[in-house]
Amino acid sequence: MPTLLLLAGGKSTRFGRPKQLEPVGPGGEALLDFTLKDAFHAGCGEAMIVVRPEHEAIFTDRFAHDPRIHFTVQHEARGTAHAVMLALEHCRDAAIIANGDDHYGSTAIGLAALHALHGDPQQHALVAFELANTLSPSGGVNRAACMVDAQGQLLSSEEVKGLTADATGTITSADGRTWPSNTLVSMNLWVLRPALFPLFRERFAAHTAASGEFGLPAVVAAAIAQHHRFAVLRTTEAWCGLTHPADAPLVRQHLTARP
Repeated sequence: MPTLLLLAGGKSTRFGRPKQLEPVGPGGEALLDFTLKDAFHAGCGEAMIVVRPEHEAIFTDRFAHDPRIHFTVQHEARGTAHAVMLALEHCRDAAIIANGDDHYGSTAIGLAALHALHGDPQQHALVAFELANTLSPSGGVNRAACMVDAQGQLLSSEEVKGLTADATGTITSADGRTWPSNTLVSMNLWVLRPALFPLFRERFAAHTAASGEFGLPAVVAAAIAQHHRFAVLRTTEAWCGLTHPADAPLVRQHLTARP
C-alpha cells in the first residue's frame, strides 16, 4: 500500500507563524488533517510527516491516537528534496508526496492514490492543477509551470514567480508574461515509485550547501534525464492553501463548503 509523505517542516516565513497546524476547518482541523483523511480513504496504508524539531512534540501529541501516522524530523532546512529523502527511508512501496499547508481535495488525492495502487508500475506521476485554480486573492504566488508531451508525460517544469490575476481574469507573472488560465502547474502532489528512491541520496551526495536548497524540482529533472517517466494526471479541482495570513478566512470558507 502507498505511504503518504506530508511535508510539514517549512518555516512559514510569509505567513508569519507556524501554518502547518493552523485551525482552518469547521471543526478546528488543519489543512493536513484533510489530506490525511483523503489519503487514508483513497487507500494509503500509512503516513509519514516531516516536521521541524521544535514542532515534533506538538505533532506527536496531536496524532498519538493513530498508529498509521509516523514522523521524521528535518533538523536542517535543506530543501524539499531533503525532506522527501528523509521520509523515503521509511517507505517500501510507492510514496505520495504532498505539502502539509495545501488543500488538494479528495479528487486530486484520489488520482494520486489510484495511480500508486493501479497505475503503470514503471511510471511515477504528478497530479497537475490548472493555474487559475491555484491563485491567491491575497497576493502573488510562485508556481511550477509544466511542459507535457503528447503522451501526457512530464518533460520539464519552470518556476514562475509573482503570479496574480486581475479583475478580467488575466494572469500575469512578476516578469510581465501572461499565462493561460489552464496552464498546468505542480502543487507538489507526486507519486514516486521505489525505483526512484536511491536517486535522492545520489543527488544529495553531490549537492553542496553553496548551491542553495536541495529542491525537489532538481531531483525530478535529474530523474527525467535518466529516463524515468512521470505521468501527468490533470485535475480541475480548486486548490486552497496558506501562503499569506489573509488567506486564512478564504481557506475557512472553502473548507466549510467541502462535501
